[in-house]
Amino acid sequence: MEIVVGLVKFLLKRNSEMAKMKHLETQEIINGIYAIKTKNANFYVIKNDDEYIAIDAGGGNKNIAKAELEKLNIEPEKITAVLLTHTDFDHISALSLFKNAVIYISKQEVQMIDGSVSRMFVIGKNKLNYNYKVIEDNEEIQFGKLKVKSILTPGHTNGSMSFIINDSYLFAGDNLSLKNGQVNLFNSLFNMNDDIQKESLENLAKMQNIKYIFSAHYGFSDDYHEAFKNLQ
Repeated sequence: MEIVVGLVKFLLKRNSEMAKMKHLETQEIINGIYAIKTKNANFYVIKNDDEYIAIDAGGGNKNIAKAELEKLNIEPEKITAVLLTHTDFDHISALSLFKNAVIYISKQEVQMIDGSVSRMFVIGKNKLNYNYKVIEDNEEIQFGKLKVKSILTPGHTNGSMSFIINDSYLFAGDNLSLKNGQVNLFNSLFNMNDDIQKESLENLAKMQNIKYIFSAHYGFSDDYHEAFKNLQ
């Protein structure tokens, strides 16, 4: 009975926290960077000559993502890489749509999907039923004209990662929220460790040359220094 009561309380609190989130409509934000709106989350697609890479894969199901991509005339088959900020269900739902993509996760995120670490409570475990490659903190990968640098930013999950594209565009997933133009912690209810996430944000605040910040649940900022000023 106590478990049932606890679950009901969690679900009510979850709905309250999710109501605070501000998702972007599907659109091209700046030249070659697109926000895709899915159920309860945005993911992003970045043009790479005639192909694309994606940051995360959204929530709901693949049909939602497919319909939104069609609005932008983006063919799922042309997405050749998906970099996952983490493996929560609302970031991986359209992966089966991207049949030509290599999936990347941080080395530290493997513990979230191999059964060794519970995501939430004792029974909540993440699953990733796809082949993937692991990437290290501060690793750089070149995808055509796109240079991707990985930054380990634990706190939301143990292996949460942010990605910097071409030294200018920070894709942070659920590693932060953006409220009134300011970077804050993500919703505590969904974080595994707020203190560790704060340390991660302080690390991100030291980055150089960043112009834009993109989040999965709180839109974007085009003023990195203003957004991080309280953490610098």
